[in-house]
Amino acid sequence: MSYNKQSKFYGLKESQALILLNKYGENKIEIKKKFIILKMFLRQFTSLLIVILLISSIIFFIIGEKLDAFVIFAIVLINSIIGFIQEYKAEKAVSSLKKMLTKIAIVIRDGKEKEINVEKLVPGDVVILSEGDKVPADIKLFESFSLKVDESILTGESVSVSKNLKSNKEVICFSGTTIVSGKAKGVVISTGINTEFGKIINLVSETNIEKSLFEKQLDSLSRKIVYILIFLIIILFVIGLFRGIGIIDNFLITVSLAIAAIPEGLPIVITLTLALGVQVMSKQNAIVRKMSAIESLGATTIIASDKTGTLTLNEMTARKIVSLNFEKEIYGTGYSFEKKQDLNNIEFFKILDICENCNDSIVEINKFIGDPTEIALKVLTRKSGRVKDYELINEIPFSSDRKMMSTIHKVDNNLEMFSKGAFQEIIKKSTKILDNGKIRKITQKDIDYFFSFEEKYSKDALRVLGFAYRQIDNKNDLFENNLIFLGLVASIDPPRKDVKDALLLSRKAGIITKIITGDNSLTTQAIAREIGFLNPKAVNADILDSLDDKKALELIKKTDIFSRAKPEHKFRIVTLLKKSGEIVSVTGDGVNDAPAIKAADVGIAMGIKGTEATKEVADIVLKDDNFSSIVSAIKEGRRVYDNILLFVKYMLAVNFDILLTVVLLILFNFPIPLLALQILWINMVTDSLPAIALGRRKASKDIMFRKPRDPNKGILHNFTVFIIVALFVKIIGELILFSYGLGLDFSFGINSFDLDVSSYARTFILSGIVIFELFFAFVCNIEGKFDREHLLSNKLLIYSVLLVIALHIIVIYVPFFQNIFRLVPLSFIHWIYLFIFGISSILVIPITNFINGIFKKNSC
Repeated sequence: MSYNKQSKFYGLKESQALILLNKYGENKIEIKKKFIILKMFLRQFTSLLIVILLISSIIFFIIGEKLDAFVIFAIVLINSIIGFIQEYKAEKAVSSLKKMLTKIAIVIRDGKEKEINVEKLVPGDVVILSEGDKVPADIKLFESFSLKVDESILTGESVSVSKNLKSNKEVICFSGTTIVSGKAKGVVISTGINTEFGKIINLVSETNIEKSLFEKQLDSLSRKIVYILIFLIIILFVIGLFRGIGIIDNFLITVSLAIAAIPEGLPIVITLTLALGVQVMSKQNAIVRKMSAIESLGATTIIASDKTGTLTLNEMTARKIVSLNFEKEIYGTGYSFEKKQDLNNIEFFKILDICENCNDSIVEINKFIGDPTEIALKVLTRKSGRVKDYELINEIPFSSDRKMMSTIHKVDNNLEMFSKGAFQEIIKKSTKILDNGKIRKITQKDIDYFFSFEEKYSKDALRVLGFAYRQIDNKNDLFENNLIFLGLVASIDPPRKDVKDALLLSRKAGIITKIITGDNSLTTQAIAREIGFLNPKAVNADILDSLDDKKALELIKKTDIFSRAKPEHKFRIVTLLKKSGEIVSVTGDGVNDAPAIKAADVGIAMGIKGTEATKEVADIVLKDDNFSSIVSAIKEGRRVYDNILLFVKYMLAVNFDILLTVVLLILFNFPIPLLALQILWINMVTDSLPAIALGRRKASKDIMFRKPRDPNKGILHNFTVFIIVALFVKIIGELILFSYGLGLDFSFGINSFDLDVSSYARTFILSGIVIFELFFAFVCNIEGKFDREHLLSNKLLIYSVLLVIALHIIVIYVPFFQNIFRLVPLSFIHWIYLFIFGISSILVIPITNFINGIFKKNSC
């Protein structure tokens, strides 16, 4: 589309704009994949364990066990509501990206300036841009005055970009970027999804939500549970047929017992443990938007981090100031002026006067507007305590061809030109130098002296500016020559305070950190060296475009720093790492990070400097923008996962014994040992309460000194033998208790085969299971360390055990509950027998260690 000179001043006619609006559509982002609330809610029921519990609830309802059916369905519903709320927040990510765009644009239509809603912008509109504006569309400039644009949200580049119209190339301002200084006019060339901003949103919208590693492992565990249950159902059914039980009655009894053996409390305990992890991480400055991200974070093998605003402050900071006779280091980081600086010599004073006055930025307490480098210079003057505001008489704005700016001020009744800019340009225009307060001719030795500093600072990726001045006779003397050179100021966007220690700790934890940034190689390598990267060599991400996936992955694996990375590069790097089996956490703060953050196993956004787009896409948002908070969050993620494994191990070890005990007793023509309601009591109270307490266990001391868990190993990998041993010990004790109870039933004339009467046998086996499980919870908590410190380390576990004992005593001794649960009161000697059985749970660990030792010895 071409535009003549006249159209640039007259703009579109309203009638033309209406035709173009119908042709191109409104200037807004139409999301390809709309999510429906009902569909999202139903998705919470796709977990295999949830499906099993739903089927169980339906079957219980059909066979008349309505209380059991209601309890199980309530568990599923509560669990799903929690999951729905979390996912609903996460899925608002794409639509929230639109919040970044400005709502009003100033255009020229019918030859007049007018304000319109940005959604009504069309290709061909002439738009006026001013300092502080967000660019509303992709705009080709035809007029520009000292224009600087912050494109960091798209590119990651920390330095503002000058838009120079004197080059032969097209000069474009991209949608969503910010005008830092200057003003411009241009013609809209792209709107909506066709802008660069829109293309990034499109990448995000095309990213599917995957199940987390733990969710996949839990589904795998659920399948194993189903296979075991089917096997046991078949055995029970066959036994029932041999005992002469009718087919329908046999089927209902078999299925109800098998379903009752399912750990109904497992989903809700996992959800509550994750929710508690969310609270803990919130206190550590990490807001968790997706609960399953906690355990994925604990499994992280690679952190792919942006540089600007993540590893660094995204606040340019003056680090060095140099005059002919002095070099001074500047203390403090970022935009804080708290650390005062002694810069007490005449050359530094003059440099500071130029920093303050030859400067378009606005710096006040908690208010920083303008180019980041200019802000850094004004912060420097406030650190030094020399803030002199001279009357501005005239100005020569910065231009990219001159690479400098100059202002004319009234100084002590004289006119002086203050100049700052690229060191090499300033020193070329300087014929004199200030030496200990005296002006003299500049020599080659002086020039070489400053060039040595410029070279040294540039290698460390500091941005070097030169400063000069001269006295002039009148305000129209705008020739930038015969300047008096003063010295240099070197600035950089510094690393965050705790990043170095955090990287060291993550390395000890076996986690690899990679920097993927839109900034240049030199700056990125300098930051990487400063924060302790072992391999600070950077590779330009453009090289990935010429490589197939196999070769690209090889390069990605051996490279820790990618510079000049576009959003597509970040997205591809993350995707390839995930396909290779890595668990990837991605951090960032700009729109350019959004696609990779959403594609990652865990997306982490900066809460203070992060864009709304990135925060809404992310699984976790850091309230303090501190990289070290990520490492703290990983530690918490590992603790949560360890504790989830702990109570999964606990619940599986104490659940399947019931069904196996039933099989054995029915096989030998004994009465059914437990009623369905009694099994539900075990699952919901004596299993779940201690399991929740296990989820609050403190992290082990070595938690950040071990490698990330192997994602290919299932939940049962490390404790299959432990579960089998626990089942063996528990079943033997249950059979002994049940036999003792049968003897009492016989002596008191109680028919144990009648399921409608209270029975000593069923009271003994139920109470024995409860007591064993309570002792066993301590066994799992202390993991074989039988000392006072470990026994008393989990206060919540102690309280939950006491609560369960109190509840069980009520069930046994209160007549109302006795009748419901078909139980009989026990004597003191009976409780002694039960506690002896409970104490036997400590045998599980030494037996397990002995068996594992045999396996290890045989494998050598």
